[in-house]
Amino acid sequence: MNKIRVLIVDDEPLARSGLHRMLAKDESLEVVAEAPDGRTALEALKEKQPDLMFLDVQMPGMSGIQLLEQMPANQRPIVIFTTAFDEYAIKAFDLHAIDYLLKPFSNRRFSAALERAKSLHRSRQGAQIDRQLDELMGYFRRGAPPQSGAPAPTGLPDRIVVKADGDLHFIDCADVVWIEGQGDYLKIHAGRNSVLIRDTMARMEARLDVARFVRVHKSAIVNVEHVRKLKPVHYGDHALETSDGSAIRVGRAYRSKLASLINTGE
Repeated sequence: MNKIRVLIVDDEPLARSGLHRMLAKDESLEVVAEAPDGRTALEALKEKQPDLMFLDVQMPGMSGIQLLEQMPANQRPIVIFTTAFDEYAIKAFDLHAIDYLLKPFSNRRFSAALERAKSLHRSRQGAQIDRQLDELMGYFRRGAPPQSGAPAPTGLPDRIVVKADGDLHFIDCADVVWIEGQGDYLKIHAGRNSVLIRDTMARMEARLDVARFVRVHKSAIVNVEHVRKLKPVHYGDHALETSDGSAIRVGRAYRSKLASLINTGE
């Protein structure tokens, strides 16, 4: 019997090794490669052609969803997502009948997801799986209608989940004062929960509620609920003051957007 070829994609070494150990207990499986990021995973997908992929959704540089968008539909393996996302994303997986493992997951939940993937592999329902993945990717791009006429969740999550130093941090959006770009990193200013993570401003901006968060500079996103003052400074520039006492320069290209949200009337 040919073994099911498995690719593990996760930027956390402990997560990869943990999955590898669990998969090694099943003699019908063969882990053909591990990848710590999306670009390495694309190379492994092309070279190893796995039947099944365990795919972390939230990775620096290229997310799991972006990775799938790089692949032709007929070349995608069966996917089990591993995620620390909260209720909003979980509803998306459920809505499109895509299997996922919510970190940290139990042995029982892992076994159930694996058995379902093996059943799909045996039945060779490739066209159906491709359609479900396409609809899921459209959902995350906010451009595709939901499946089965079911209503899509409204709004974005009330908290964000980020990785820092190997740990997962669950931060309430209401506590986030502002987010500061520092080269390849972002510092989330949220009182005692402030953390430094490896990510981009563009990716973080896409995860946040546009009614609450606004980008005011190429290196700054602020929570408008924490804005205390917006005042002119020299040469026509503006700066704002937040509830934690930070003084943040407002880029001229972003000024009108901020003004409309906090009703300054310019």
